[in-house]
Amino acid sequence: MKLFIAIDDTDNPHTIGTGRLSRNLAAELTARGLIAGADVTRHQFLVHPDIPYTSHNSSACLQAESLAEPAEVFAAAKEFMLANLHEEANPGLCLAPKGAVPAALAELGRRAQTQVLQVEEGYVLAETPGLFTWRHGPTGQGIIGALSGVGLRNTADDGRFIDLPGIREVGGVLRVGEIISRTAVAAVVSEQGQELGPEERVDTLDWIRPMLRRGKPVLVVVERDGVWQPEGKKKKKAAKK
Repeated sequence: MKLFIAIDDTDNPHTIGTGRLSRNLAAELTARGLIAGADVTRHQFLVHPDIPYTSHNSSACLQAESLAEPAEVFAAAKEFMLANLHEEANPGLCLAPKGAVPAALAELGRRAQTQVLQVEEGYVLAETPGLFTWRHGPTGQGIIGALSGVGLRNTADDGRFIDLPGIREVGGVLRVGEIISRTAVAAVVSEQGQELGPEERVDTLDWIRPMLRRGKPVLVVVERDGVWQPEGKKKKKAAKK
């Protein structure tokens, strides 16, 4: 059975972000023998002055094969979250078996990308049968992002992978064929959707973060000065002498 586990609003300006914490959570659950084959996606929401967030207003969702009952995995995830609480944070956690995610979560996630939502809406959805949820802090605001993260990940067509086999182990200039053979990236495409051939070269800028598109990790690249580079990452300017 595959599971989705999403977290949000876990940090403050002086602590590690939700993305890294989600990767740590995946590593912890894997080390405890509760899950296997985890990957993690980042899901972006509306940035607005009426929405409290630390830096980017995004949640993170991991997908993994469950090696234990969902309730046991959820208990361990909640334990991890409690052990990693940060002052000022209002974390939320949502776990759902793949195939049992209500359509309302994807709808919530899509609206969270364009609208300011009220946290009370998250409180209500968190009580949906079949979901495992937890919130903490004065507002528990993170429950909105956690629910939305599961909903959007379940669409198989939203988010950017921040943890996927191989993507943090390769770098430099690589042929497309090398990227595909050395990572779990399924394809490398231009912004217009044209798939690049295996001999095309990509300056990865040491940053391979594929998008989740139609259920597959797809690395989107742009051509800058005749060189293919990852979309979303700009080369650092050389320091002035």
